[in-house]
Amino acid sequence: MRRRFALVFNSTAGVAIPRLLDGVLATLRARGADVFQLAARNAAEAAERVADAARAGRCEAVIAAGGDGTFRAAATGAAEVGLPVGLVPLGTGNVLAHEIGLPRRAHAVAEILLSGSEIEVTGGVINGAPFFLMVGAGFDARVVSRLNYRTKRALGRTAYTYPVLKTLAEGPRFFDVDLDGRAFEASWLILTFASRYGGSFVLTRETSIGGDRLIAVVIEARSRFALAAHALALGRGTLGDPSACPPGVHVVPIKAARIGRQVSVPLEVDGDDAAMSPAEVSADGPRVRLIVPDHYVAELTNRHANRLS
Repeated sequence: MRRRFALVFNSTAGVAIPRLLDGVLATLRARGADVFQLAARNAAEAAERVADAARAGRCEAVIAAGGDGTFRAAATGAAEVGLPVGLVPLGTGNVLAHEIGLPRRAHAVAEILLSGSEIEVTGGVINGAPFFLMVGAGFDARVVSRLNYRTKRALGRTAYTYPVLKTLAEGPRFFDVDLDGRAFEASWLILTFASRYGGSFVLTRETSIGGDRLIAVVIEARSRFALAAHALALGRGTLGDPSACPPGVHVVPIKAARIGRQVSVPLEVDGDDAAMSPAEVSADGPRVRLIVPDHYVAELTNRHANRLS
């Protein structure tokens, strides 16, 4: 049972006072665990502090309390030193929490942090920086670039309404994509290790966290109507399904991608604005130990067996 935890807490994540975190910490301490917070001004400093704490033997695991970007910061530092990472989901989308089936009850989350299973997760690299869930380019990155983060904290997912409608009204903008030497002209690109997108939406069953496959979903929507139709397909769970996806969608496993070398395009990484292309992405990134509910290990094993059969 894990007893010493370093905490990376993003106080700007989510839509309310983090009562979930308060409950998790109270349960951990009641069970005899020691939790100390790592102060950091940005993601790079958080990653450095995590690695330093592990090397000094101060903790057995790190808790990422925030959204998917907070997990990326903690995991970047933990991957360097083999430190397991657990999650308290306080973000707006919480893709990773939905992916692994993490409960939202404080007691249950604390029990998973104390004694949950661990899996190895392979991340990717974009322009030299690690990521562990996904990279987006084009439509969704344009939406993210328009987000007001104060509004997002106050309204949660509702804050995306205006940016989505504004971006749809502008219509598609095309950019160049190279996937393992295969060229595309896309209006929207998602590179993902996760099956989920934007929280609970199912993007693809071709991969999952811990499955170590980077899947590219290339959207070639050529009108406002087509772009809206593809966004609706994402909501229905058919956008990244090779057997049911709309015309102009390609779903392929990849090892490397080059994005927007000829036409500059907005980027997002794990739901956070990541400026503009060009970008080079590799599926061969750092490996991190992720603390998960025990049931997710069984689900992951079943998915892997079904994919190989």
